[in-house]
Amino acid sequence: MTLRFIGLGGTDEVGASSYLYLLKEGNLLIDAGLRPGQVGDAALPKLELLGEHPPTAMILTHAHLDHVAALPVVIRRFPKLLIHCTEATARLAALVLADTLKVSTDQGYAMFSATEMKRTLERLRPTPYFEWVTDYGFSFQFLPSGHLLGAASVLIRSGGRQVFHTGDVSNVATPVVDPVWIPQPNTVGEVDAVVSEATYGDTLLPSRKEQVSTFMKAIGETVRGGGKVLIPSFALGRAQEITQILQTGMASGLMPQAPIYLDGLTRSVTEAYEGMLPLLPEALQKRVKSSGKPAFLSGTVELVRDSKTRERVIHSERAAIVIASSGMLHAGASPLYAKAWLPQSDNALFVVGYQDAESPGRRLLELQQGGEVMLPDGRGGREAVSAYARVERFYLSAHADRGGLIGLIARYAPRKVLLTHGELGPRSNLAGYLNSKYDVNLPTAGEEVELRDSGRRKGAFINTSKKKLEALKEKHARTAVQVRYDPDTHEVRIALPEKLDGSLFGEGEYTLEVLRGKLSRIKLNQRDPDALAGQLEEGGEEVPTVTEEAGQPE
Repeated sequence: MTLRFIGLGGTDEVGASSYLYLLKEGNLLIDAGLRPGQVGDAALPKLELLGEHPPTAMILTHAHLDHVAALPVVIRRFPKLLIHCTEATARLAALVLADTLKVSTDQGYAMFSATEMKRTLERLRPTPYFEWVTDYGFSFQFLPSGHLLGAASVLIRSGGRQVFHTGDVSNVATPVVDPVWIPQPNTVGEVDAVVSEATYGDTLLPSRKEQVSTFMKAIGETVRGGGKVLIPSFALGRAQEITQILQTGMASGLMPQAPIYLDGLTRSVTEAYEGMLPLLPEALQKRVKSSGKPAFLSGTVELVRDSKTRERVIHSERAAIVIASSGMLHAGASPLYAKAWLPQSDNALFVVGYQDAESPGRRLLELQQGGEVMLPDGRGGREAVSAYARVERFYLSAHADRGGLIGLIARYAPRKVLLTHGELGPRSNLAGYLNSKYDVNLPTAGEEVELRDSGRRKGAFINTSKKKLEALKEKHARTAVQVRYDPDTHEVRIALPEKLDGSLFGEGEYTLEVLRGKLSRIKLNQRDPDALAGQLEEGGEEVPTVTEEAGQPE
């Protein structure tokens, strides 16, 4: 029997993540989240498909709403199902489910009852990283995935075969979470398939250090001008990271002093983080121990616990910084501040996380200054708000970019790759980098996919046989290739010498794609004999010669 995969949600979207593995010994369900901004059944994954394939066991990779908030709906159908997750995820999931119950009830579309939430939390089974669970015939192991405190990737074994499920993954360390665990080459055994997220599959994110520096500078400019700064934030992880950045910036003199307010779900989550210090990065633990102060709730940080305090902050004439949920301005406290502060040009709204295609946050980023954005009115509807405030995006993502995902997948050396958790552009772009080496599949919600290599490889630009290719490489070794850079169009143009054998590089227009400073791929765009020559006649600034063999500047 082959291993099979069905994405119930979170395949060609970021939201409603839920993935079912049909294994030889039983069925394994991973995650059950909601779609942010949707209500009722429209917010759910295709959980009805579980009727055909009832799960034997369940895994929760982490506690973000789009992965956890539909758990009680699953337990309603399968009340004896056990849910494995890390200790931190179990603690945070309780907060997210309670908030989901409150918000959905206020919207008039309660997803579950308080009793169902309690029953769900009773089914959670905290499981340490790196410990194999072998109770179901198949087995699995949690591996740290970065992204969020307690987040996990999953290595699954069934019938002598292995599948690696990345979950949401980040390869960058932050003040509140260590990066993804990456195995040494050839240490995890043969992996048949990797099922990977692709949120930023079309992006090479800028330096996090530079983004943090620019972020602090922008906040400082607004605060010095007497304005107010709203930072809509995911309550889990991002809000705590931003709090750390602001506290450090103010303590070091890189930013002016200003009150920092936490509102919405960020309040209870940050308090929970204070109680989970032993699970946080070692550097943060040492700093707390040496300073004798709480990790987050110290100095100028205040919690907005009621509407009276919120109104005071909103209408105060003093400069202030507010970190409030939700991160996409779908609901919660952040739209309340946005409606009051966006119309004033001396204020600022800084986006620090992913914005889905339909979110108010994405719309706001696409606006010209003075345009209008539709924000929740607090009564189930929307209202137009003029945006004259400074609006800017900073890439402090908790997801790996294209380079990070390619590197992680390569460490597991799979035969097949499935790309999920991303919009069409990011998934397709990442597939373009992978499909000359792996059998790549872009599943749709509800589609059943076999987790075995079909033998298909797409996108390779060299179709020459291996023996002939080696002969060509030897023949053309150390051949100089002229490279020109056009500073006006930011184009790199390559002039191939006439003596090169056309069977290796045919005539036409090529695209040079660079990955983190290294020549990574040359792709033929158009077979036009005159295209390349015509471009080179336009001239440009010459850059160092590269060799065909090395593909690197000499």
